[in-house]
Amino acid sequence: MKHRLPVYFFWLTACCLLLLSAPRAWATHAQGGELTYEAIGPPGSNRYRVTCRFFRDCSGNEANPELTLNCRVGSPATSCNTVDVRNFSATLLRGPLTAGSPWCANVPGGPTQCLVNGLTNYETARYTAEITLPPAPEWTLSVEISNRPSLANIPSYTDLRYEATLNNLLPLPGGPLAISNTSPQYQDQDIPVPFVCVGQRTQITFSTIEPDGDSLVYSLDRPLQGCNQFTTYESYSPLGGLILDPSNSPTTPCVVTIPGGTAVYSPTFPIGSYTFGGSCPVRTATPFFAFNAQAGNFTFTPAFYFPGPSSDGRNKYAVVGKVTEYRRVGGRYYKVGSVRRDMLVVVIDCGGNQVPNAPRAVPMVREANQVVTNTDSTIVVAQTCEYTELDINFRDPNPADQLTVTFAEPTQPAYAALYRDPSNITARPFTLQGNGTNAPVGKLRLRPDISLAGRTFRIPVRIEDDACPVRAVQNRIIVVQVARRSFADVVVAGTNPPKGSRFRRDTLVARRDEISLTARPNRPLTVNNIPVGYTYSWRASTPAGTSGLGAGPVNSASIRVRPGTTTRYSVTVTPTELSQGCADTASFVVRVVPQVPNAFTPNGDGVNDVFVIKDPALPAQRLEIFNRWGRKVAEWADYQNNWDGAGHDAGVYYYQITLGNGTRRKGWVELMR
Repeated sequence: MKHRLPVYFFWLTACCLLLLSAPRAWATHAQGGELTYEAIGPPGSNRYRVTCRFFRDCSGNEANPELTLNCRVGSPATSCNTVDVRNFSATLLRGPLTAGSPWCANVPGGPTQCLVNGLTNYETARYTAEITLPPAPEWTLSVEISNRPSLANIPSYTDLRYEATLNNLLPLPGGPLAISNTSPQYQDQDIPVPFVCVGQRTQITFSTIEPDGDSLVYSLDRPLQGCNQFTTYESYSPLGGLILDPSNSPTTPCVVTIPGGTAVYSPTFPIGSYTFGGSCPVRTATPFFAFNAQAGNFTFTPAFYFPGPSSDGRNKYAVVGKVTEYRRVGGRYYKVGSVRRDMLVVVIDCGGNQVPNAPRAVPMVREANQVVTNTDSTIVVAQTCEYTELDINFRDPNPADQLTVTFAEPTQPAYAALYRDPSNITARPFTLQGNGTNAPVGKLRLRPDISLAGRTFRIPVRIEDDACPVRAVQNRIIVVQVARRSFADVVVAGTNPPKGSRFRRDTLVARRDEISLTARPNRPLTVNNIPVGYTYSWRASTPAGTSGLGAGPVNSASIRVRPGTTTRYSVTVTPTELSQGCADTASFVVRVVPQVPNAFTPNGDGVNDVFVIKDPALPAQRLEIFNRWGRKVAEWADYQNNWDGAGHDAGVYYYQITLGNGTRRKGWVELMR
């Protein structure tokens, strides 16, 4: 648990490091939100349900019963003043209001704090309307709300504009194509008014689910205050100097150097956030705001907190995340829409309470070939047709805190195919155990179907503790990427390379020498403690009489053959508990050379006068001859069976044959005169 004195000293010192103008003395209620849409009705009807989720300060008057939705043909930059008969407005009607509850029940005023003089809180108002949007190269949908609250990083009391686009007439080379589209949908659990603890590393997400399976691109953007009018950012002026590091103690003194100068907030640095580098006794503060464009989240450590009334806005920051979606049609990607989420990040002093730890994924199947990354996101790369099981451990630095974990399953229909259990048709890929305790565990079980190769699934997770007065929250995204790899290989008897290692896929044998080949599946041998079975099917590139394959069983893991000529042996390995599409094929080339003589007699009688090794079926051969002391005495880049020992004494010589593919064979031969 943190010591409060150094923390307060740090943040009180930080108050003096910013040059701030006095806020204006009137209030407003707009905090954040988004505009999304979904296709409804039969195909071709062009009917859409538009939803505006508006987040507001709940301490004032009740939210308006309706909002105006503007629908204009053109891009966000060109639609402002265009005259088009298709332009129209519609009325969005409000549904029930829902107050947030970031505070614990013991706080005076209760957990919602929707009081005039209460603590900062938000309220969600959901507005909807059903409209018709005929096919057009681009529609821009917007809702404008007056007067943001007083904020630290943008001017106070500017208007707030929610915006979404729809491209439902695609410019294909063969002519325009009318489509329907549902925009990316935000998760209800990811509230765009997050409360974050000063001085603690925090992750916030604006990730979405994509019902149509389109590709998504995440980016940070500037706040909008009107059509094609972006809000400017405020400057901030850290004065520089030294402050105490949170780890400072009488026995281990430690200070941090804050850089001086004037800087301007931006979409990629919208919050005063620093990371500390170096080592005590003097460390260095560096601006830090890490955005993950693949997952749609950002990680930061808020550096400034100013005690005082919520209305002064010095602890509130506007952050905007944009999601653009693309659809693949005819081998090309076309933009089909975009949405924006306006977030209001509120920095608070959490005292001794600390943010829940980032979850950590731990593989539970040793033989599985998954790849796990525990950084800004929990990324799991799972192989098709292989069983992967991981425990996602949720913990809190305050060990007594009880954690509540909520998550949203991906809406893609293919998500269920990540894990199928024949004994339990209701089994899901991700489940929770021990939720509401101090050690919840997420069970991630995967056995992806072959059809999912190349697909990515995102599971947003929200971890909340039960601290008081304010509950700390950590957001995380579990990213599951499905890859396909070759799991079968073939090894020669007497070799035992590690599974997955690279080794030469061919070998040299003399004609009719026997060789043993064994197929090996590099997959878990058990699933849920149940052995996994495999079937094998061998075949050869040469007839049975030449390959020697017909002399023994061809449906076992190992075969023994005596090839008469160079032959490629292939084997198909199929796991018995999965579909036929999960089979894999491996092959091994056995290159056959004639029996290399161990003696030749160059006496001119036409019999065994030269050293003969050439096999027409083999690629070019390099031959090197060495004497008994290891000195090279002759060599040929492409040997033509023509060494007659001329110029060399009788005796034993050593040879090395190298094929064009690098395969080598060594031996000895006696030159007899």
